[in-house]
Amino acid sequence: MMRVGVVDDHPVVLDGLAAALSREAGVEVAWSAGGVEEARARLAERRCDVVLVDVRLPDGSGLDLVEPRDDGPAFVVLSSFDQPQYARSAFERGAAGFLLKTAPMEDVVSALRIAAAGGSAFPPAQRAALTAAPELSPRELSIVRLVAEGWSNDEAAARLDLSTKTVEVYLSRLYERWEVSTRTELALRAEREGWLDDRADPPRRR
Repeated sequence: MMRVGVVDDHPVVLDGLAAALSREAGVEVAWSAGGVEEARARLAERRCDVVLVDVRLPDGSGLDLVEPRDDGPAFVVLSSFDQPQYARSAFERGAAGFLLKTAPMEDVVSALRIAAAGGSAFPPAQRAALTAAPELSPRELSIVRLVAEGWSNDEAAARLDLSTKTVEVYLSRLYERWEVSTRTELALRAEREGWLDDRADPPRRR
């Protein structure tokens, strides 16, 4: 019997998932919760094999619950939003899978069974994409690194022998491509996702 915890802040979705999972052979819904803190309490109180958890919850991110331990459950992240950063964050935190809420119930159950058995419920193509560094040109890499180090556009332009306008154009394209809107968001994403790991350093500030 696979024991499942379900975390979602929408009562209709939560009840629907719990009811649908309970009808599956060999599946028992051990508990359900509507938020991060309630889920933490349930995890401490009742054992389960795998947790199906939404990303956006009223008291925080469901990703904060993803803490795989040898003696704990596996986690499969469920989201309404097809955003690459959510899948990547789930993967990097150690989740066993990532699904959209538009997925058929049979896919949800299959992912839960795979996760409970210690496997990966990320499709192979998605897993490969998640582990790959983004394709950035050497110039883009230099600009992102300087932004992450706190250089202003003027300073980055001077160090890279570019005009400030050219740096701004590069940044605008990067914002659009990677779905961020500020230098800070770009820097945080680059740091979180390891874009600049094992890359050659640009000129250093003197």
